[in-house]
Amino acid sequence: MNKLLVTLVSAALLTGGAVFSGVAHAEMKIAVIKSARLLQESPQYRRAQAQMKADFADRAKALETEAKKLGEDIDEFKRNQDVMSLSERNRMEKDINNRRVDFNYTERKFREDLQAREKELASTLMNQISSVIKDVASSGGYDLVLQDPVFASDTIDITDAILKRLESQ
Repeated sequence: MNKLLVTLVSAALLTGGAVFSGVAHAEMKIAVIKSARLLQESPQYRRAQAQMKADFADRAKALETEAKKLGEDIDEFKRNQDVMSLSERNRMEKDINNRRVDFNYTERKFREDLQAREKELASTLMNQISSVIKDVASSGGYDLVLQDPVFASDTIDITDAILKRLESQ
């Protein structure tokens, strides 16, 4: 029984070795890309970032102004709470707490909207970049394009070629 098992395993290894050695002799043209660099250096990304900054600038400024005003009012309340009447102190404390809750909600909503826009932007750009990668790979005769390898020689990095193609679009 053991002899039969050893024979079957040996046959399987020999057959597998023959298959893999055939693959090893085939010429493959491999390229690599650095996706973070493609995103950050593409002109499409820069334009979209500038547009997004302009779209969110007013809300960011309003949040900044409100945070400053709320902070000033909190400081004023802390300074003057000892000389205020109980009803005035309670009213002001309630007002500050309500404003703080509203501010936190508005700030959270702003961040969520900003993150959603960034995610949408990244998705759209990755689709455009993916299309260019396929074009460059096809025209360059590459069989395989790897994204963000741990190590790769500069001779197989096609990130610059893709960036040039993106700049021409």
